[in-house]
Amino acid sequence: MAIVVSGGATALAEAMENHRQGNIPVAEAGYRQVLMREPGNVDALHLLGLITAQRGDAAGGAVLIEQALARNPKMAEAHFNLGNILLRLEQLDGAESHFRDAARLQPNNVEAVANLGATLFRRENNSEAERALRTALRLNPGHVSALANLGALLELTDRPEDTLTYYNEALARRPDDAQLHNQKAGALLIRGQFHAGWPEYTWRFRRPQSPGFFGRFPFPHWQGEPLAGRHILIWTEQGLGDEILAASMIDGVMAQGAHVTLVCSPRLETLFRRAFPSAALIAADGKPKDPALLSNIAFQASVSDLGAQLRASFEAFPQNAYLRADPALVETLRARYRTPSTPERLVGISWRSKSPEAEAEKSIPLVHWKAVLQTPGVKFINLQYGNSAEEATQAAAAFGVQIATDPRVNSAGDLDVFAAQVAAMDLTISVSNTTVHVAGAMGRPVWALIPSNRGRLWYWFLERRDSPWYPLARLFRKPVGGSWAEALEDVATELSIWTKS
Repeated sequence: MAIVVSGGATALAEAMENHRQGNIPVAEAGYRQVLMREPGNVDALHLLGLITAQRGDAAGGAVLIEQALARNPKMAEAHFNLGNILLRLEQLDGAESHFRDAARLQPNNVEAVANLGATLFRRENNSEAERALRTALRLNPGHVSALANLGALLELTDRPEDTLTYYNEALARRPDDAQLHNQKAGALLIRGQFHAGWPEYTWRFRRPQSPGFFGRFPFPHWQGEPLAGRHILIWTEQGLGDEILAASMIDGVMAQGAHVTLVCSPRLETLFRRAFPSAALIAADGKPKDPALLSNIAFQASVSDLGAQLRASFEAFPQNAYLRADPALVETLRARYRTPSTPERLVGISWRSKSPEAEAEKSIPLVHWKAVLQTPGVKFINLQYGNSAEEATQAAAAFGVQIATDPRVNSAGDLDVFAAQVAAMDLTISVSNTTVHVAGAMGRPVWALIPSNRGRLWYWFLERRDSPWYPLARLFRKPVGGSWAEALEDVATELSIWTKS
């Protein structure tokens, strides 16, 4: 039913015109006026739902669009918009369903087809995702998100031959896209293509979610200039594990005769003071407040960006242990765990990652560790940070094994005590998390369970069973497209051999 207003225009048409012109409050009021007189008007429901979601109430917007589709299920644009809202809400089932309907109703709608492909990729339905993304590129060969997602899909399904081609095509159309450059950096670095990869890696700072201290200091960024007798400010970024890994390069800066001021995470302060005693150390969550600590600075650098100058090839990785735990505390903890009545070897285990981007892909619940945990001749020590004691107790009871949790070690605070606990182990077995980096940086034996597709990190590289960063690390990889069962069976087999060595 049309609603006539002054001048002969309908209220709906007037609201839609305001919507098109960006007069959102006026458009919203117009749609509400229409719905007061005609509660079932599908266009008003749909478009008011879109505005509601754009204002921050995604769930409320979804309800309104669902009401519109209940009255007219053939509204392709409404299916498309609802798919986008549900994708934002992480409701992937619903998003996929509505993108499918939008693409079915409008087969030439490249946005609907591309978003369907992206959603299927998120759901790890890789074969269908690839078909949808290639369909989108047939409709529009320059569609940037389809190019980027297809490149990422090929990368994660171990088909690197076209990955960089698709990234480069996307970047040719969107050369200032920081996220695309960051994806390309990962594809280059994971293959050891350091000369091309490190410059791309600097684009990560241009992303909205860029961490660390980028842009907070006025000093020029170090580009390889001579450092003898000069001061360089090195600051942290990213997570604790990445910070520990990148800190392996600080000795390389000092070897050039530089005076180093190091801004590190507060939880690493004690460990880094022991590792780098000649550095001026600042443990800070924000910009350092003491002006004296920032005087006479010639250059600055992110700790990770030191790689551009110090890790240009695999031959440039010295494989030296650089962190040291408190030796007295190590002996105390080792004596606590390995008494004369328990002569077994001590093996620390950690099974969860707290990565905000890849927690599910990198974690392996203890229920899957049966073959490892039933290895004879081993006393297992719980090294998992966070609230893990209950899960360890349940797994120990289910498998008839012992997993000791030490309540006196709080890995959520200063990592010095946790590092001593790790150093007290004969071996550490862990998913890719901070525990691996602590063990590796101290030169302790560590076996790391590494994803081969989603959740993998460039610095574990491809196919290697060792790590150029850590001298005593062994990598056990989840098969591409497979489960963790095979990797855990390999660990169990190797652990059984190790206990007899």
